[in-house]
Parts: sequence; structure tokens; C-alpha cells
Amino acid sequence: MMFNVENDGVVFTSGDIESNNWVIEGSIRIARKMNKTGTPHVVTTNIEDPSILEPLKKKEKAGEITVTYVAVNPSTGFVTAESILNALTPATCLVTVMLANSETGVLQPVSDIFHSIRETFKEKSPFLHSDVAQAAGKILVDVKLLGADAVTVVGHKFHGPRNGALIFSPEGIRVLPMVLGENEESGWKHGAENTANIVGFGEAARMYGENMNIETLLLQNRDHFEELLVKNLRNSHVINFMGSPRLPNTSSVAFIDYPSHSCDLLKKCKTFTASTGADCHKNEGSPVLKACGVPFETASKTVCFSFGRLTQLSEIETVVEELVQLCSPAEGSDNNI
Repeated sequence: MMFNVENDGVVFTSGDIESNNWVIEGSIRIARKMNKTGTPHVVTTNIEDPSILEPLKKKEKAGEITVTYVAVNPSTGFVTAESILNALTPATCLVTVMLANSETGVLQPVSDIFHSIRETFKEKSPFLHSDVAQAAGKILVDVKLLGADAVTVVGHKFHGPRNGALIFSPEGIRVLPMVLGENEESGWKHGAENTANIVGFGEAARMYGENMNIETLLLQNRDHFEELLVKNLRNSHVINFMGSPRLPNTSSVAFIDYPSHSCDLLKKCKTFTASTGADCHKNEGSPVLKACGVPFETASKTVCFSFGRLTQLSEIETVVEELVQLCSPAEGSDNNI
């Protein structure tokens, strides 16, 4: 119900790293089996998860594939269907575009991209994949409507266990198994299943399906947070890509009047936990924000906030009070950093 697919289309994995690597390996093998023209070619964006970018870069360096990394628009934070289509070649075997970025929250027009590719290339369409791990449980993810052959999902992003799945569309093609052995997962993934985590994944998906107002709740929390920042910090902060379609639970905020970097700010905060990205990027800035064209001065002071279905408005107000104390120009001038 959560992804609008049949049960036999769900193949459980250890997480997004396994699922994404499987898609890359599998699509390349399909291309070689079909004798596609030239070296296999992959099209992706420059803001994908490391579990997509790192294996692609390694294979590219080894000369196994060629890759086109389509840059997002610095003004919007997303790519267009036209920019992806223009990158395709007769040798393209895989197009992989994430649905939502974990740092900016910006939504990519995956459905427009994939349907445009299918209309253009028909039966010669490359394998179409989207890492929807960050979006699942926050917005509706319908694999059929996306037009994907497969999507990557992880349970802990929607209150499930730390496992994942590669979910295939009934109408799409499938990539071959990476590991051979016995006949688990209907022959699509070999190895003993983690039954407890699979049950937990299914229960989390069931709970989401029975509570479809989650998106509205998350949006209420995020908007309340951003409205309080505007009211109390005025021009001393920037909400990155505020005008773009974003996840309802994610807010990327640069505290531009704070006298040091965002890692330092988070060390001083006592009422909440947030992130500056995948790691603490105080010296180089977030690679994702850099790829999005965000200036270093802004990126180095950016904090990514996310809100859950259990977050209370009173908790958000407490967080903003602390941020105002630390980040307002009047208070900042007295800080000994």
C-alpha cells in the first residue's frame, strides 16, 4: 500500500548502500548482455548519495563506464527533465536520480524525468532508478506514478528498523542478482533473510498507510519553525531553496550572522540535535551545498533541521529560543568564540 507495488516486487536488502550498488552493477551487466553500443554510460546528478556517486566514480576511474553528472540549478536546487534527456546517449544503460535530497530537502522532478525518457526512447529506455530513501514516509511515493523500474528504500527513515529494500515496478525491468547461492527472496537476493527487520519494515509501512495525514503534520511543524525564525532572526538567517518544492520535514538554514561555523553552533546547542550534512564540513563546506552552488560563506554556517511525526510545536519554540540567543546579532557580538 505504501509504494503501490506487488509483494513480489519488494526485495529486502541490508540498506541503501547494497540496493544502490546492486542497481549500478545490475544495469551495467544488462547493457553488456544486450551489447549496447560502446562503453556503458550512466546519467545521474551531482547531489546523489555517496552510495551512488562513489561506486560510479570508482568504475569510471577504472574505465568500466562513462558517467554524466548533471548539475542542479543553483537557483532551484533541482535538475530538469530536459537536462537529463540531453545527457542520454545510445550507450546509456542507467539513469538514477534521487527523489529528495537529505540536506536541502529539495524534491527532484523524477516523475517528469522518467516519463519523458520513456516517451522519447520507448522500449530502448535505459534502466530508470530513484533513491527515494529520504522521501519515503514524508511524502507519497508511488513507484508506478514515478515511472521508475526500481526505487531504493530504507526502513529507519520512516520509523522502521535499519534495513532496506529494492522495490521493482511491475511494469519495469529487473536487474540480475549480484550474489548467487540459495533461493531466498524469490531468487532475486541470495542469503539468509533478516526476518525480524523485515517484519519491522512491513509494520512501519503499514502504520504509514493508516496515517496519511503525516505530510500535513510535518509541514505544519516545519512552517512553524521557519516562521518563528523569520519573526525573531529577520535578515540574520537564510533558508536555502525556500521557494523550491521541498520535503515537508526538512529545513536547511544558514545562520549568516553567527560569528563561527555551523559545527561550532551545534556544539553550543543544548535543546536539540541537528546536522551540518553527512559529516562536519567546517573546513570545506557541505559537498551537497557546494554542488548546489551555495557560496562557502553560507554553506559553512548551514544547519539541516528535520522534524518527525512526534515533534511538538512547543519543542520547536524551545529550539528557536535557543537559536535566537546564540545567533541574533546583538547576542553574537558578546560571544567569545
